[in-house]
Amino acid sequence: MSNKRKVLHVVGKMHPGGIESLLMNVYRHIDRRQYEFHFAVQSSEPAFYDDEIRELGGKLFVQPPPSQGLAAFRRTFEENVRRNGSYDAIHSHVFGFSGYILKLAKGLGIPVRIGHSHNTNDSKQTSLQRRIYRMYMRVLMRRNATRMLGCSRDACESLFGRQCWHDGRVDVFPNAIPLSPFAALPIDRTLLRSRFGAEQDDCLIGHIGRFSPQKNHALLLDAFAQFVLIRPNARLLLAGDGPLRPEMERKAKALGLEERVRFLGLRSDIPELLGTLDAFVLPSLYEGLGIVLIEAQAAGVPCLVSSSVPKEADLSLGMLQKLGTDESPQRWAEAMDGLVGMHEGVPTWNEREFALGQHGYDIRVATAELERMYEG
Repeated sequence: MSNKRKVLHVVGKMHPGGIESLLMNVYRHIDRRQYEFHFAVQSSEPAFYDDEIRELGGKLFVQPPPSQGLAAFRRTFEENVRRNGSYDAIHSHVFGFSGYILKLAKGLGIPVRIGHSHNTNDSKQTSLQRRIYRMYMRVLMRRNATRMLGCSRDACESLFGRQCWHDGRVDVFPNAIPLSPFAALPIDRTLLRSRFGAEQDDCLIGHIGRFSPQKNHALLLDAFAQFVLIRPNARLLLAGDGPLRPEMERKAKALGLEERVRFLGLRSDIPELLGTLDAFVLPSLYEGLGIVLIEAQAAGVPCLVSSSVPKEADLSLGMLQKLGTDESPQRWAEAMDGLVGMHEGVPTWNEREFALGQHGYDIRVATAELERMYEG
């Protein structure tokens, strides 16, 4: 019989994203002789990280989405927990619905119950019914959580309430990253650029994110169309997948950018991709943090981001500039052009590594902190 501590993570689907990247970084670095991770997902379709989870000794099982009814969800969840447990800790990452998850977990006797906020918006239209739902889930969270974490202060306040800082269970938990892949950069830049179909003298702009309304790809493409007029050698690399990808592919074609924009899909070589870029752009409508911004700064890439990005994403190295999403595509293009000129003067790796550690973004430190939480 295994003496490992078993931790159940409740997520939507283990496709690349901020939540999923953090969890995989933790699982790769945690002492797997002592810990075993299970993942309760809401889709039976294979996901990007599924095979790696199993290779690391983890397990996945499927829950029906809450939209199919709470009774069905509760029944399946409780059956899965009894069949695959017993669990030492549950760590829920499904925003407001985590309140109900932790209520069930408390009833099942799971001693450590963590609700984790990774965003500042649940992406649902506000209505009276939605307000009541949010309030009820917040009450359940407070009653049943042993810890409440957020990737930024804004993310904490969004889920746990503006007054959450009076509660000693609430804390900011940085979306940490492994530092070693970025210490190795730059590898041969010419070789890297050829891998992504670019010439050495091309001006490369990049974006990594799910194709969803939150990430605001439409503004990015409109801005890039203006940027090409400033820098005719510009190319745009878009990594990620999601429901809006076909629409954005059509938009790129309509703007006459089909030869200049590459849709790369889901990638496992993010450090290398970032290492090719002259600038990174994230015009999100809202963000809990934006772990990819931490990775971009670790790679030494200047970043242009929307003003909705929390201040915790800035490593205070002069590599991150903000602009409102209400500004024109022309203004975004001009800001991108100014950013490209900064690329040669970025801080050294030693300076970046120090800043990452100072801001809590070293995965080794973050993993050790989670281990302490899972031990109760």
